[in-house]
Amino acid sequence: MQIDLTSPYLIDSTLRDGEQAPGIAFTREEKLKLAQMLDETGIDEIEAGTPAMGEEVRQTIRQMCELRLHARICVWSRALKEDIDAAATTGAVAIHIAFPVSEIQLQAMHKDGQWISATLPKVLAYAREKFQYVSLGAQDASRSNPERLRQFIQLAAKFHVYRIRLADTTGILSPLSTQSLIQHVKSYCGNILIDFHGHNDLGMATANTVTAWQSGAEHLSVTVNGIGERAGNAALEEVITAITLITRKRKYHTEKLYDLCRFVSSISGRPIPEGKPICGKMAVSHESGIHTQGTLFDVTAFQAFDGRLIGRQSTSLLFGKHSGRNLLRRFLKGQDENVNDTQLMQIMNEIHKTAQMTKRSVSPDEVARICKRIVRS
Repeated sequence: MQIDLTSPYLIDSTLRDGEQAPGIAFTREEKLKLAQMLDETGIDEIEAGTPAMGEEVRQTIRQMCELRLHARICVWSRALKEDIDAAATTGAVAIHIAFPVSEIQLQAMHKDGQWISATLPKVLAYAREKFQYVSLGAQDASRSNPERLRQFIQLAAKFHVYRIRLADTTGILSPLSTQSLIQHVKSYCGNILIDFHGHNDLGMATANTVTAWQSGAEHLSVTVNGIGERAGNAALEEVITAITLITRKRKYHTEKLYDLCRFVSSISGRPIPEGKPICGKMAVSHESGIHTQGTLFDVTAFQAFDGRLIGRQSTSLLFGKHSGRNLLRRFLKGQDENVNDTQLMQIMNEIHKTAQMTKRSVSPDEVARICKRIVRS
């Protein structure tokens, strides 16, 4: 597979799809601060919300537009004239209009293919009068009949839509099926840009999103920490870090990612799992003797990247059941403690015993106390 080393255009949907997750509700102040942080990270476009939800949402988006961010502000809409009218009052320059394209979702909404053919031209023509950029969503594209999807995209092309979003709405794709979908659509979509919007129901949203880019999708939809409906979306921080390592280019300010992730965790009420890639507590931590020894030699010996790339410390070396003597020697040297080989092994054994009993890492303060106790005995 040919890898395109041109960085994609990233659309953050934390303020729309992310806030749709059960139990998440951002205040206006939190939304405005998040928009500024996303802009400082270099995100290309912010999907700011759904104006049809009410005046409170619309007023927040207006204030966001007044911030004069570098990121383009986009709003989300159903294929309804009244939704477009509501969106037009916000000051956003871009609108995304979603259409169901799979049989199951069309039936669930009491629609059919004829409804798409009759509605799409009217809706797009109306939206183009009010917005500079009109993006069209193929909702549930991953379960759509390929011929229906082709007809949908080719009909949209007649009305000069600049972007089509292919949504894996139920998260059923794998990297190989994502590649097949993107390459097939690219074979007939002409000059229309392709945006991939992946969900994480099977744990493959980030992999699918990166694969979509490598397969030809120019735009990618993401959310911070991957928050979103059900199992969430492709995680912004994971996608950006992967793209940065693949392209070896710094289009985005990756050093701001860690603080961004922690902020979204705090305002969403969703704790970050310790083992989560990029922003999890243990993502750049090591305990095993072999790993710590290698990391002392070169921080990337057992890490994909230096933690400083994403705004963290380079690495974190932990004491625990699997710790080795080299890390302990380095620690004791920093403490100006001189111990003989017998004492070193006693300290090491005590660390292992403590970790086994408590089922956690042993803190530096605890190690220092163990050392003093053994040296003085």
